Amino acid sequence: MSKYKIVYNDIKNKIDTRYYKRNTELPSENELVKEYGYSKDTIRKALSLLEINGYIQKIKGKNSLILGHGRIKNNYLGNIKTSSELNIDGKYEITTNLESLYIIQGEEKIMKIFGAKENEDFYRVSRSRTINGERLEYEVSYFNRKLVPFLNKEIAESSIYKYLEDELGLKITHSRRAISFRYANEEERTHMDLGEYDMVAVVESTTYLSNGNILQYGILSYRPDKFTFVTMAKR
Repeated sequence: MSKYKIVYNDIKNKIDTRYYKRNTELPSENELVKEYGYSKDTIRKALSLLEINGYIQKIKGKNSLILGHGRIKNNYLGNIKTSSELNIDGKYEITTNLESLYIIQGEEKIMKIFGAKENEDFYRVSRSRTINGERLEYEVSYFNRKLVPFLNKEIAESSIYKYLEDELGLKITHSRRAISFRYANEEERTHMDLGEYDMVAVVESTTYLSNGNILQYGILSYRPDKFTFVTMAKR
């Protein structure tokens, strides 16, 4: 692993675990050089990556400000995070409910996305997520059963990604995402507390493993008044 990524991962972990508190200053570049024993160029590369991914904000003439992650309200698009990881502060009461889990085969759109053969089948998992007493998210995910041969209610209602990584040893590397806004469909109206809204904010994602195989295709719908999607732009 590159030196700057070692520094990046360590600082990122300290922010995620609240060793470094949100809205406080990160140690100076010179202090980080002494702490890690790497060059200032290495430290600057690590800080740039932290800023791109939304962990810190560089301020001219001052130390970097720690933004941190941890609010379920802010969905950071540069990272693949579960709800529990985003809710590290414990500010929200979150419950995941399995709505359906079954096997499909021959669905044209899914076969095309995965580049699957006719005899391949997929788990279709739909889950709603209740946050502080309101059903604000609805998720439909598809997993190729060649890669994920077994899923059940317990796994689906705790953490599918934790199971995939810790139990199956799969290495998830990146996800391609598209954001859109549309009218809610019948499933979303049934499994979400939309109130006066008939629109949903949708993140459609395709998630990949380190070998390039597609692990998951998913559609995650949010009630539009409750969520902000955050990313960082650099000029």
